Amino acid sequence: MPQENVEVARAFFDAYNARDSEAVDRLLHPEAEITTLSARRGLPDHWRHGTTQHYFEKLDEAWNDLRIEVDDYREAGGRVVALGVMRGAGMASHVEVTSDFATVFVIQDSQILVVDTYDSWKAGLEAAGLRE
Repeated sequence: MPQENVEVARAFFDAYNARDSEAVDRLLHPEAEITTLSARRGLPDHWRHGTTQHYFEKLDEAWNDLRIEVDDYREAGGRVVALGVMRGAGMASHVEVTSDFATVFVIQDSQILVVDTYDSWKAGLEAAGLRE
């Protein structure tokens, strides 16, 4: 089961980077809890199952070619932690941004129940009960 969950997380980021909202929504449980970096910083966030296309449109209004490059996946007691880098350029500023990125997934029966995103590997690993 752990490798299957890693494959679901991989499929999520493949679809995310391709801006394939239908594929993302197929992976998300209808009641999935999604916490983005924007929401973690207290900004309004409205990404829920079924609103992925709108989320991608808003993301692409603010960022030019924002992509997630995952370097490692770790399984931890029913959770999958994806560790990588977020790359893109601000649409208005054109400033290139590269930032560490971690996402903790809770996956059950090939459906994502929780997507919890952090701006550091350490924070993501700690949230999953792991260490660097």
